Amino acid sequence: MAIQIKMTADIIELNENISYIAATKNPLSSDVVFIRRRDCVWVYDVGACKETAHEIESIFKKKKVVLSHFHPDHVWNLICTTRSELYVSENTRKYVKQGTIVEKELVVPAEEKFPEIKVFEVPSCHAKGCLGLICGDYAFLGDATYAQEKFGKRFYNVQILKELIECIENLDVQFLGLSHSRSFVHKKEDILGLLNAIYNSREKGKNEISVDNFFYDDELLEDEFEE
Repeated sequence: MAIQIKMTADIIELNENISYIAATKNPLSSDVVFIRRRDCVWVYDVGACKETAHEIESIFKKKKVVLSHFHPDHVWNLICTTRSELYVSENTRKYVKQGTIVEKELVVPAEEKFPEIKVFEVPSCHAKGCLGLICGDYAFLGDATYAQEKFGKRFYNVQILKELIECIENLDVQFLGLSHSRSFVHKKEDILGLLNAIYNSREKGKNEISVDNFFYDDELLEDEFEE
């Protein structure tokens, strides 16, 4: 009997225009967001698993891809998918060697039933040169809210964390999509509450905040934001 290989990813609908494929751990692959427009589909991150690549390639409209940052689990499928346009930060372009650099906020005007789209820079301790994407009530931030990991330790730079909090506070949305979190979509106020709690734990004279002993474990995140 031939072995059957699943080539279709589960697509989760957020509304009539926005859907996503959830992140996986084996292989490590980011959440991938699809935003339908009249003449194209915007894709936020491309992931790293074959099922996601298959879904991206099954889109017959023009595809406009935005990469949140350069880490392989968010960009690997560039090598096996096609696109009409690719938008990246300056730092991400150093790694992927392609794409149009978003130097300032990119705005796609609303049309008919399709909300405005904004692509913008997000301060991040996790990776230099993160891009977020807003559509309607949702802001997709990739891994931008996560800590930096180095030598098995996780920590935030105090100044960058402050800038991140201010950036999120100024987003005119109700929900944030955070890649790799179990429920993906969280209330903006809940994420701000978590980030502010981390920021308020800073110690005088130190420019880093360790989160290894903080409530930042994925399972605790799930409890923290449980409806």
